[in-house]
Amino acid sequence: MLLHRLELGQVQAHLTKSLKPNLLNSLLGALSRSKTPAKAIQIYSLMVHSSFPHDHFTYTFVLKSCSLLAHHHRHRPLPLGRQVHARLLKSGHHSDLFVQNALLSFYSADADANAARRVFSGIADPDVVSWTSLVSALARNGCDAEAVNAFAGMGARPNAMTLVSLLPACSALKALNIGKSVHGFCFRSFGGHGSNVILDNAILDMYFKCGDIVSAQTLFGEMPRRDVVSWTTMVSGFARNGSYKEAIFAFCEVLLDGEVEPNEATIVSVLGAIASLGSLSLGKLVHCYLLRSQLGVDGILGNALINMYTKCGDVGLAFKVFRELSYKDLVSWCTVIGGMAINGRVGHALQLFSLMLRYGAQPDGIVFLALLSSCCHAGLVDHALVIFDAMSKVYGIMPQKEHYTCMIDAYGRAGKFKLAEDIVREMPSERDRHVLGALLSAYKVHGGDEAKCERLKELLLGGEVGAGGGTYALLSNLLADAGRWEGANAVRDQMAARMVVKTAACSWIQV
Repeated sequence: MLLHRLELGQVQAHLTKSLKPNLLNSLLGALSRSKTPAKAIQIYSLMVHSSFPHDHFTYTFVLKSCSLLAHHHRHRPLPLGRQVHARLLKSGHHSDLFVQNALLSFYSADADANAARRVFSGIADPDVVSWTSLVSALARNGCDAEAVNAFAGMGARPNAMTLVSLLPACSALKALNIGKSVHGFCFRSFGGHGSNVILDNAILDMYFKCGDIVSAQTLFGEMPRRDVVSWTTMVSGFARNGSYKEAIFAFCEVLLDGEVEPNEATIVSVLGAIASLGSLSLGKLVHCYLLRSQLGVDGILGNALINMYTKCGDVGLAFKVFRELSYKDLVSWCTVIGGMAINGRVGHALQLFSLMLRYGAQPDGIVFLALLSSCCHAGLVDHALVIFDAMSKVYGIMPQKEHYTCMIDAYGRAGKFKLAEDIVREMPSERDRHVLGALLSAYKVHGGDEAKCERLKELLLGGEVGAGGGTYALLSNLLADAGRWEGANAVRDQMAARMVVKTAACSWIQV
């Protein structure tokens, strides 16, 4: 505690001058538990370059610091952790259980499941920390089924953190029954709800991600303690499951309850729900709340506001928020350009793209998709082709299936079937229902060759391309218009046999 009460920088300067190994280990431990783990790395580097002896405490503390840094840089593997691993293998400390668990924790944070497996296989008698780190590493790396199997084969009694590590794997697998079993185990083992709010929040999140809203609401009502993560999980969970009004009601409860203050994640979640409802007045109220609060309107919140305003049809306010951002990141540019595009402001979208390049921001595939989509809907085929070619030739971004589909749609809308079909043949990715739908829409508007319609029918009925109800209905209608009643009926019969239902589309905004 003394190190936290004194100015940590002064203590660090004093101890590094003394260069006493036991004191440096104490400093490493304090820094690894502080908000500045990078300073622990600096001390470790000093010890390495000064040839000071390392013990298992040294390695445990520096690996803990590497784990914390890996959490903050999830998409940037940290080579230092691997260097420490190599050094401790030479030192003979690699068989120490505390060091092995610290290594496992690092590879879990760094999402390196293969390295975690290798470290775990070398532990003679793994304890609950070892098993928890393995489950976490597997779940973080997308090996969800393996994470569940590792949990099932645990040779130690799981603790709360083991279950917190397991639940995301249950969510990813949509394994509701396993999630419920975990919930029951928690209730029996930890004396009901409230003993660990982190665990309660993880179970709550699992229920929402598995689509069980009723169980999530029941659990939330039984939780004696709720923090901002609990409330945010409710708001985002409702929104994720399409219960947008319930998400907004939950946000209102946060404000009325006064138990916690909403954070950025809460606001972003409720703005997403409002955008989906198209409720401009509610969006303005949340905007006013932000202006009065200490959260401000910048960064992720500013981007969420831009998204909400464009989806509610108010591009003027969206651009006002964008203009007032103190820093415009790639997401800001993508959101405002895409927003202009979906509202038919193609000229504005292209102007903003030019402005983005002048500001030195590098476009990504999402920006190009928004531009291609806007050009497609505006009938600007030549503009779309220039943008499509520039993606790979100028910016080095390889077009994905969505970009090809936009170009097929653009050529199809312009009646240029030959060019559209050339793209279908040349595209490297697999054809799917979106590609098929773009061609069908073009044939529907401009009239298509019967042989081509028959080929599309064969693709659909032969199972080569999966499709939704809208695509089936469009092809059936197209064949019927051409007098091909037998083919139209075959499509409808196959639609019924595969239990494909056409969902009626609708959209709305508040006026």
